[in-house]
Amino acid sequence: MIDIYTKPELYDAIHQNYSWDKDLITTIAEKARGPVLELAAGTGRLAQLVLDLGLDYTGIDTSNEFLNMAIEKYGDRAAFHQNDMSQFDLDQQFNFIFIGFNSFLHNLTDKDASQCLRSVYDHLTDEGTFFISAFVPDPSFLYREEGRLYPATSHFNFDGSLCRIMETNDFDEEAQINSLTWRLERDGELESEKYQHSMRMFYPHMMDILLSGAGLVIKEKLGDYDGSPMDEESGMQIYVCGKA
Repeated sequence: MIDIYTKPELYDAIHQNYSWDKDLITTIAEKARGPVLELAAGTGRLAQLVLDLGLDYTGIDTSNEFLNMAIEKYGDRAAFHQNDMSQFDLDQQFNFIFIGFNSFLHNLTDKDASQCLRSVYDHLTDEGTFFISAFVPDPSFLYREEGRLYPATSHFNFDGSLCRIMETNDFDEEAQINSLTWRLERDGELESEKYQHSMRMFYPHMMDILLSGAGLVIKEKLGDYDGSPMDEESGMQIYVCGKA
């Protein structure tokens, strides 16, 4: 199995058309002002939004390969550090801290998730804003036919070919961890290499407990990037938080 987070070129190709979160994050960053910290920054997909506002940007990630690509993209216009979001210490506070689309789900245990949010609290200024977004776990996604390949992405261009990601999943109900295996379909042909990553499922009631346990106050709960309120039909859980 190949760790998808060692393949920044493929990751960027997959996400080249992802834009639905950009307007909301830009709006909140503009109000909160800098300096700004992004957790699980990856290759810097969202860094440009912050830099375009003229704000100081720092990003952390565990993947050395992803960070090298981010540094190639932005040079000295942004600061990137190799750090685990579950426990980090940058000796600085920020007016805006955010975790982009689903990245929080890489905290695979309650302990990791709690430590992450406590670190956020410690790095957030008293008047600062914290933004976090993730999908609401969907049983139809978790309990799929074993071994069957499902489309995980729409088609995208990569290395001169039309591609998409096909996936299988294995959900551990006790641990609430969904293990995903990806395969690249290139010009209609499935390649043999397998890429793996895992995500912890956090339901909204658990997010409430984790955020409040870290001392963070939920100011808004949104159910989509269009800013609509979260309700029982929402596919997303988006939290805008501050300190007590």
